[in-house]
Amino acid sequence: MRLTFRLVCTRVSCIRSRKGESGIPTAKLTEQTLRRIPLYRQILLDLEVQGKDFVSSAYLANFFMIDDTQVRKDVSAIGYAGKPKSGYNTTGLRQAIEVFLGMNYENTAILIGAGKLGSALVEYPGLSEYGIKLVGVFDSDPDKVGKLVGDFSVLPVESLPRVTRSYDIGIAILTIPKSVAQEVADMIVELGIRAIWNFAPTQIAVPENVIIRNENMAVGLAMLSHYLKVHNLTKSPLGERKPG
Repeated sequence: MRLTFRLVCTRVSCIRSRKGESGIPTAKLTEQTLRRIPLYRQILLDLEVQGKDFVSSAYLANFFMIDDTQVRKDVSAIGYAGKPKSGYNTTGLRQAIEVFLGMNYENTAILIGAGKLGSALVEYPGLSEYGIKLVGVFDSDPDKVGKLVGDFSVLPVESLPRVTRSYDIGIAILTIPKSVAQEVADMIVELGIRAIWNFAPTQIAVPENVIIRNENMAVGLAMLSHYLKVHNLTKSPLGERKPG
């Protein structure tokens, strides 16, 4: 049985969740906290490989340039407690984060758009690591339909209703041109899918009961460019670094 997908808001910084095994309800989290939690897990995995049994909030805070009290608030929000003077048990905290993120539950997903980005995501092992089971890849291009992408034969978009009826689809991943993103999103919503991971470089309007996560690479590049400009790290036309 598929557990309800944990909904990460983009319009409102929050997380909707049931009371989980970690022990406390998680009614609201800021988006900044929710972004840090998976990164804490990656740090903890590295520490486990190094044989470190405990980690301090100060150590974790150093990676994010935040106060260690914020780390303690983040960890408290997922219902895990450390030990005085010892810190957090590395394995225990990592496991608590995985339960909190729903990584020990399976969510079925489909991917629409079998281009270069979509094909790369199909092959990405991190999907299964985070409890996402891809069950179908779709495209509207007749030249792509029937071709293999990873372990999947690309299906026509017209097959979406049939596949959706056959599986309890939790997430739709969109790697499609922005010109058709809204149309495809509307179709997905009509089919009853309530979570969209959107890689199309555009904002998509969805009903209030549908959650959407936008991964706009252009925005990320613009932020980096602005950061470099503000901190005088941009290069001159000759390729020489400007003096700081």
